[in-house]
Amino acid sequence: MPSGHDDPSAASAHLALIAGHCDQAAALAHEMLASAKLGGMLPRQADAFLILARAELHREPPSPELALAQARQAGHLFHLVGDARQESDALALAALLLTRLGRFEEAIENATLAVRLAESLPDGAHTAVAYHHLGLATHARDSDYARRALLRSIALAQQHCGGEAATAQPRLQLLLGELYRLEQCRQSGQPARIDPIAFDMLQALRQILASGTEAPALTPQPGGAQLAALLPLIETGIGSFLASDETLPAGLAPLQDATRTPPDPLRPESLRGLAAWIFARRALERGQLAQAQACIAELLDPALPRADQRLVQTAHHLHITLLEQQGRHDEALAAFRRLRADQLLQDRENMASRERTATLRMAWRQQSRALAELRTSSRQFERLSLEDPLTGLANRRQVERVAATLLQRLRDEREQAAPWCLVMIDIDRFKQINNQHSHVIGDEVLRAMARLLRHVLRQHDLAARLAGDEFVLILPDTDENLARQVIERLRGEICRHDWSAIAPGLAVSASLGLAGARAEDSLATLMQRSDLLMYADKARRDRPPLPPSV
Repeated sequence: MPSGHDDPSAASAHLALIAGHCDQAAALAHEMLASAKLGGMLPRQADAFLILARAELHREPPSPELALAQARQAGHLFHLVGDARQESDALALAALLLTRLGRFEEAIENATLAVRLAESLPDGAHTAVAYHHLGLATHARDSDYARRALLRSIALAQQHCGGEAATAQPRLQLLLGELYRLEQCRQSGQPARIDPIAFDMLQALRQILASGTEAPALTPQPGGAQLAALLPLIETGIGSFLASDETLPAGLAPLQDATRTPPDPLRPESLRGLAAWIFARRALERGQLAQAQACIAELLDPALPRADQRLVQTAHHLHITLLEQQGRHDEALAAFRRLRADQLLQDRENMASRERTATLRMAWRQQSRALAELRTSSRQFERLSLEDPLTGLANRRQVERVAATLLQRLRDEREQAAPWCLVMIDIDRFKQINNQHSHVIGDEVLRAMARLLRHVLRQHDLAARLAGDEFVLILPDTDENLARQVIERLRGEICRHDWSAIAPGLAVSASLGLAGARAEDSLATLMQRSDLLMYADKARRDRPPLPPSV
């Protein structure tokens, strides 16, 4: 899945991945990471780590441990920045890598969390990816649950990922899971009956292949293997487990029986290992022990990198089966004991890994807490920088911000722009109030005036204290007629307020000036017009009364 962030470097890296140029993608990701760390850009760092993990997964041979560390770091950073979509993708990738490493419980945890995150998003494509990886993770523990997860992935892929062709990967994985289930049945001596749904998957994949439609990459394909290369091997594997009394469903053409070719060192590792397993099982079923031995030797070849622990364990079980069929029972018992010891060692390593993961998550939790505290402090600082400390109203800086936005909208939209007004307010004879009653009382008057402004104004209006006893109102989506109604309500509130509760004998009034904003205005010209009208209002209030007429 490409990154959701609009980053040319990330886009180029993803294109390189699609083209199979892993080194180029990794180089671009390292450049992204270096610049993102210098700039403190967490989303870009997260993108870079996710690209690095995917590039490592595509390498021949890959390093699952390195890719896992990168995927986990990406998921952690996406969590910090609140990008649930990308965090889900990173968790799904980590689940895939953990599955390959044989750490199935951790894989299931990561895949389950990826599903929960993806289900909270409107984009069903990411949920399809998450269910795909949940199916992979659970195959070794609960094949029925895995099948349900993959069927869910198929349904979501059909709906959100481009139609039937996008279902190729989960269908392939469902068939591979069926092969592993059948192999486990053989190893435990249980009847190996093929699930009928496997034949439905085969039929659908044949149709996708015949259509010639290029299947979208729902997830990174194992070793870059393509449908045309995988399907004959899978059909050969299914045919190897087909019991003598089992018949193919009506309408399904006979299963392909692929021909084994000499080992090809250039063949992707996942195909080499899968082919060796399939041909070894077919040879064992047919009693062709010499051919089975050659295939198992290839599968156990130390030169073949070990990227999938399920395949490694399958190889050892096939070797034990071969030894048993050859009558080498003591060697088979010794091989079984070695395999059991290796499994116990793997279990201990898995437990140690989970302890390391817990330690890492605790460190990440502390980092998340520190980042949250930093964000809270930053928000508080931002709020304080836009707030008058005495009254709690907005300050001049906030007025400048809001007015600039509204004036720009007037200039851009002209006649279509919503009108807005600015009101200047000045408390009459405020200096006398300070001189007569003290500055403490003056401050109480300012706070009371701020409360009256909040009470009168609508939710989207802005009240601010500029300095001293000067206040300003910004009334968006308001023409001058409506603004006058607001002013008259405010005058009434000021007149009716019990100012004597602050100080005996205290009386307070205010002068107001209203100006409607124009497209050619700046904040200075708008405030100047409003200021002039406010002083005209003050002059009328300060005019002595006329003597009575004779």
